[in-house]
Amino acid sequence: MVEAQTLNPEILNVTENVTFTPLELKYFVLELKDMMAEGKFDLPKVIRAARFYAEIERSTEQYKQGKVVTFTEEELEALDNVQNLH
Repeated sequence: MVEAQTLNPEILNVTENVTFTPLELKYFVLELKDMMAEGKFDLPKVIRAARFYAEIERSTEQYKQGKVVTFTEEELEALDNVQNLH
């Protein structure tokens, strides 16, 4: 996977390309349209939001496909207790 440049607005280099997955591009376009409709323009914010929404959609799809690890409440408590011992 291509490593994306940092999206900190103070150091966003506008001379470098920003790459998107197809899913990220879908959300980028939607977010940009919404922001422009509000009369605003914050490119780093649009990019971050697009990547965030794409990750949520990927995670949801993985969950639907059963590609997740689930824990009971007791297992989570036991894991928490083990981690607190270290």
